[in-house]
Amino acid sequence: MRYLILLTPSKKWRDGVALHNQPFMPEHAIYVQTEYNKGNIVLAGPFGGSTGGAIVIDAETEEEVIRFADNDPTVKNGIFSYEIKQWDYKMSKCETENPAFDQSYIDYKHKIQKELGII
Repeated sequence: MRYLILLTPSKKWRDGVALHNQPFMPEHAIYVQTEYNKGNIVLAGPFGGSTGGAIVIDAETEEEVIRFADNDPTVKNGIFSYEIKQWDYKMSKCETENPAFDQSYIDYKHKIQKELGII
């Protein structure tokens, strides 16, 4: 399964210090790189303006992702907190997944929504 880990500044985040200069960022980079080298990280990186970052990771269970996030040096040391979302992607250039949505999809969904009484 695929998961999104959203990283946001936490209680020990240093205001006025760029993200890449925050404490434990070199350790964080190596930690994420190690998982990337194992083939589990799909995407990772900071948001513009030093506002946090995100990691897209493949794992068998959410517990594995929680364990990964909990052991991140920036999380363990209060620089980042995190939120995990299971990613049920429908479109992906990585896997060449393309549902080819078109007008027939709109028509089909509108029919169901009418049956449900929501439109």
